[in-house]
Amino acid sequence: MIIGVLYPIDTLQPINPALIITKHLTKTDLVDHVTLPKQEIESVLGVMDGVTIEGLKTGLEVNVYDASEEDDYPVTIKFFSEKYVFGKGWSDMKHSMDLEEGQELKLFWHCGYKRFIVLNFQYTLQMI
Repeated sequence: MIIGVLYPIDTLQPINPALIITKHLTKTDLVDHVTLPKQEIESVLGVMDGVTIEGLKTGLEVNVYDASEEDDYPVTIKFFSEKYVFGKGWSDMKHSMDLEEGQELKLFWHCGYKRFIVLNFQYTLQMI
């Protein structure tokens, strides 16, 4: 099985498009924190356990799993100034994955594993 193309890792459940976040990276995303698409992140937050706006204001730690490198990145989702961002942990993740301006970052929230899984097909398929 090719990881990430049809099914997320170790599951036979199809990927639910409502649980995918797609972000085209800008220079600002790479210099500071990455701003997440509001509608997409709110769709994901709606299925996560115990998420509150108060918790998001202080920061909610989640893991992002990159199957191609078998790396797990702890990152913090924060809500401030009417936007959602990856804060703490984003710097390590973007450098480890060699992310660049103009690239697309796709993340799938896996409800069973309770973590994001990187779905960058081009990036993932290079490693298979």
